Amino acid sequence: MSYLSERFEVAIHALVGEGPIKQRLAEAYIEHLGDLDSKEFPFDLRQDFDALYDALHCVNPDGKDSCVRASIRKMSVVEVDVHAEAIVKLYSELLRGGRVNGPLSVVGKKESKPLPRFLASVD
Repeated sequence: MSYLSERFEVAIHALVGEGPIKQRLAEAYIEHLGDLDSKEFPFDLRQDFDALYDALHCVNPDGKDSCVRASIRKMSVVEVDVHAEAIVKLYSELLRGGRVNGPLSVVGKKESKPLPRFLASVD
């Protein structure tokens, strides 16, 4: 499992924990994802993470509140659900097998060996 998918895994645990959804989203993002940079993501996921970042940093905080908490507090429950779902989708994309960092190489067929007698069909 990659560093990013591990970070998202613990964020998912926070999302499905107890408490109001706004509190869980704030915890998931602030505690586990807030220090990530979109440059760390595969190219095709950077835009999705940037959109999540922008949505959670759109309100200037009052007093000692964080920008993320202030942004989430101003959201409707539907908006919070959309952003929680975005975290789950990013996690599933990170887990999806087949992300290849380099080109695949062609492997030639190995010389076939005869099957052991116990595996060969009996006539």
